[in-house]
Amino acid sequence: MPVEPLSLLSLFSATLILGYAGYLIFEKTGIPDIIWLLLLGLLLGPVFHTLDQSVFISLFPFLAALALLIILFDAGLNMDFYQVVKGFPRSMLLAVLNVISAMVVVGFLSVFLFKITLLQGLLMGAILGGTSSAIVVSVVSRLKIGDNIKTMLSLESIFNDPFTIVIPIALIGLIIQSANGSPVNHILSVFSVGAVIGFFTGIVWAFVLDMLKGRPFDYMLTLAMLFFVYVLAELVGGNGAIATLAFGVVLGNEKTISTMLKMDKKFSSVSHLFRTFQSEITFFIRSFFFVYLGIIVSINSTYVLYGIIISVVLILLRLAIVKVSTLGMKLEKAELRTMQVMAPRGLAAAVLSYLPVSMGVPNGQIFSDIVFIVILVTTIYTTVAVEILFRHKPNEEKKVEQKQKADIKRAEKEVIKLEKKAADRKKQ
Repeated sequence: MPVEPLSLLSLFSATLILGYAGYLIFEKTGIPDIIWLLLLGLLLGPVFHTLDQSVFISLFPFLAALALLIILFDAGLNMDFYQVVKGFPRSMLLAVLNVISAMVVVGFLSVFLFKITLLQGLLMGAILGGTSSAIVVSVVSRLKIGDNIKTMLSLESIFNDPFTIVIPIALIGLIIQSANGSPVNHILSVFSVGAVIGFFTGIVWAFVLDMLKGRPFDYMLTLAMLFFVYVLAELVGGNGAIATLAFGVVLGNEKTISTMLKMDKKFSSVSHLFRTFQSEITFFIRSFFFVYLGIIVSINSTYVLYGIIISVVLILLRLAIVKVSTLGMKLEKAELRTMQVMAPRGLAAAVLSYLPVSMGVPNGQIFSDIVFIVILVTTIYTTVAVEILFRHKPNEEKKVEQKQKADIKRAEKEVIKLEKKAADRKKQ
């Protein structure tokens, strides 16, 4: 039974209103909007059966591709590799350790719990390996912790999305190719063909945007080009997701790329209006996809228990990983604990959780059911943990505040000294 147009329009309206209301609630309380969006979908789908799940499941291949496009393009557009490599190597270390440890531990645990192959278990771990940039960046911006910690956590979460998309796509290829031929061709296409297409089309499009500077609709034209890049990469045997990531990285780092390639033409950065449109589109796709995830998920009491177990394992892993990756850093206890409780899973995991079933991976339905529970549990955990940490640890929070105030005072004194020296030189 098809979904009626009025029902679909009502769903879009409710999603956007709830998404925005959730954003406002988050600003006041720190409770992420993901929770409300997932619960809305859950009520409309599995609980009250207001909407036909089969219809929405049939739409998944298109919606998954669209969500991947937007997520990766947005990640690439906001990514600065030079900044990460030069200034914040620990954020990369934290991201890598997070993903690898989740793959290994959750992978073997999944083999034991679900009786699946090791490759499928590693796939489960890879999908759940990264924290959600949308939640982490929003949460840490409100906390009274050092700017270096905010930057480290934000960069880690931003780089988690590409990691937790690239690796699962490669593993899915391995699982499928293991029955049909050599997996080497698939891996090469994922990491080379798609990246090359995205990189070079990004450079060409940077020239086009430079010529269109000052004209309207440049974002919509770029969106059309983004779709074309994805399709082109898929048609020539590459991977569309990697191509769109590379395309976004080039456009987000136009000046850096042109300098690195020693090009005579120096591109200007994409406009503020361009980035604003991108954030609006990302907001809609992100909000709708979480509701969509709640609609099509199936609730299994056994899987709920297993999802909670995996969530606890990921939370405990986070404690150890942060300890290892921050060795040698002088951190306040509140800062260290804040880093340790940042364990929410989000949109990237949600999108990837349905790729196994759509691409014919055996036991594919397990992934979406488990990921739904893990997203919900880890998001609630992070919200509650941050609230407890900063409500019941006032002394540590004060220490951080005092440290920040002392740094500001020292900087002000240095400025005053420099101003006095400049004034004395003028008198002389």
